[in-house]
Amino acid sequence: MSSRARFWGLFGVILVVILGAFGGVSWKLYQELPELDSATMTWMQNGFLYLLMALFLLLLVMVQIWAWLDKVLIQPLIHISRAVAIIANADPAHEIRLEPDHLLGALPESARQMGTALLHARRQVAETLATHAEGLERLEKVIKHLNVGLIVINADAAIVLYNVAAQNLFRNRLDALGLGRSVYELCARTPLETTMDFLNRCHSVPGGCEEKGDARFFCAALHDDVMLDCAMSIFPGRQLGHHYYLITFEEATRRVSGLRRSDRLIRHALENIRGPVANLRAAAETLMAYGDMESEARERFVRVMHDEVGELSVRLDSIATEADTLAAEHWILNDVLTSDLIDALARRRERDQRAPVTAIGEPLWIQADAPALLLALECMLEKIGQQVGPVPIEVEALMGNHRIYLDLIWAGSPVSASQVESWHAINLEDGGVVIRLEEILERHGCEVWSQVHRRAGHAMLRLPMAPSPRQWRFPVQQIPERPEFYDFSLMGSFETLGTRLAMPLGGLSYVVFDSETTGLHPSQGDEIIALAGVRIVNGRVLLGERFECLVNPRRPIPVESIRIHGITEEDVRDQPFIEEVLPRFKAFVGNSVLVAHNAAFDMRFLQLKEESCRVRFDNPVLDTLLLSVYLHDEVTDHTLDAIAERLGVDVQTHLRHTAMGDATVTAEVFMKLLDLLKAKGISTLGLAMRASDSMVRIRRQQAEANY
Repeated sequence: MSSRARFWGLFGVILVVILGAFGGVSWKLYQELPELDSATMTWMQNGFLYLLMALFLLLLVMVQIWAWLDKVLIQPLIHISRAVAIIANADPAHEIRLEPDHLLGALPESARQMGTALLHARRQVAETLATHAEGLERLEKVIKHLNVGLIVINADAAIVLYNVAAQNLFRNRLDALGLGRSVYELCARTPLETTMDFLNRCHSVPGGCEEKGDARFFCAALHDDVMLDCAMSIFPGRQLGHHYYLITFEEATRRVSGLRRSDRLIRHALENIRGPVANLRAAAETLMAYGDMESEARERFVRVMHDEVGELSVRLDSIATEADTLAAEHWILNDVLTSDLIDALARRRERDQRAPVTAIGEPLWIQADAPALLLALECMLEKIGQQVGPVPIEVEALMGNHRIYLDLIWAGSPVSASQVESWHAINLEDGGVVIRLEEILERHGCEVWSQVHRRAGHAMLRLPMAPSPRQWRFPVQQIPERPEFYDFSLMGSFETLGTRLAMPLGGLSYVVFDSETTGLHPSQGDEIIALAGVRIVNGRVLLGERFECLVNPRRPIPVESIRIHGITEEDVRDQPFIEEVLPRFKAFVGNSVLVAHNAAFDMRFLQLKEESCRVRFDNPVLDTLLLSVYLHDEVTDHTLDAIAERLGVDVQTHLRHTAMGDATVTAEVFMKLLDLLKAKGISTLGLAMRASDSMVRIRRQQAEANY
């Protein structure tokens, strides 16, 4: 029961007591009326009428006073209580807004000062922690950018740390690479377990691991036929007897192949230059030993030296070419923002006084070797200019089928496929290393093609690029929230969760997700067209661990829905069906708690597809909308934007109303709500689910009353 309900309940009790007392007195007088004479009875009747009028006026005055107290005291107190809870647990900079006629005196200003002091104190603590954590941050940056895949696991083989190189190495199983996930979902179990047991045994002997060093081994990656060259080391955790294991991974097949080719190159070089060098040495020694040699003989020896030098030069050129090829195979792909790439390209074109290059659309993240890709783009722009003339070029990045399309657009006709194919043999020079255009494109997994652009009179050259895990998509305009959905029977049975109900909220793994759909009626044929989720582990939103996918709905997308999420039928035409996407999403979720805003809406879409996709979402579910209603029942606006503003969560409007954008905002909001729940005594999963469930009936009644 809210504070206002208790306040008006007290008024009701007082009113009942007064009416009860008046009724008791009236009943007593009524019983004595037959014993009174007529004059006394008339006087009593008039007195009773006056008393009744006075009681009515008294009650009217009491109602007015009680309503006035509710406005100037009770409601401001409730607002101050909610604001102080937000200041203490979510946003110290939260603004307290009260009507000026309240009776709280200096209490709001004191609360504001408390918030300011708390904000200052937290900043000081953060600065202190930042100062002491500089070394750790540097170490984290070094680990993050190591070219060797690195994963740290605990004794249960759960992943506690990994770097970008590991993401690149296990790019086909990114759904299984995440904090808290088992490393056995990535690699064969036996080699890892055997090595962990070996390190545990040698660690029990003083100095044992230090003497033996890292344990090296090979294991197979589960996602394809790649053998991994691994090294594992052990280090102690904070608690006695708890160990962590640092594992580095390299593709053994590629590494061994490179070593073999390098070895062949060295042996080939020695064999090829040994003969010419020996001949040159013999000729030189002969000339030096016989200074009086006849001119004809001397000329023969000089000719031999000239021929051998020429042969040696040819062989050295061949060796240099092969060495360049080996060097080109060790490129490293990094995250690159397309706007940065296009800006660099435009500056180069401007410097060389060539036709301008302009970026259009929103920037997207790709994985590329930026210097090599710039060389390739420059080369292709040069060739386009030779074919169609010095026309301005626009470059646009678009989301495609698991790829990002980098489109070079110009006014004119497309370049023929044979012409594009002929470009592949062009040699480009990068820092003294000669690289074929074809090698750069192959390294980026890029098959270039030219076609007519959707803009009339224009053509384009399309380069499909690998997307970065940082990628977001579909910037759209700010629009209203979708309506709430009230099929809350999907929340599941508490009994099936067993001991998980008693688990603390801070120790659980969550997947915060959102979907975009063709419409608002899942039972009437509307379908999912985008699905995204981010993971929360140990109280941290892991933006690097995300699931994001477009879905082909096998049906048209209404114009009204496109205005909301910006996803067109062209965007989803070549995307996978829900039967492929949903099992992948379930693998990403695992046993985590599902979190969403207006969760029943998204869960209904998922559960209607369980049978056809052969998956089951029996995970516990928490709803940020219901949790917000529970915490702030006197507030009427519980849209995602309103909650975010109330709790001090920064909302990037250009990312809202995309599946990934909404999932990210919801995750940040959920983290704030967890702190508020803890302050209110809601510390376990079971308590949080019961708090949410208690709000279901209220929200449904409110919706029916407003209908």
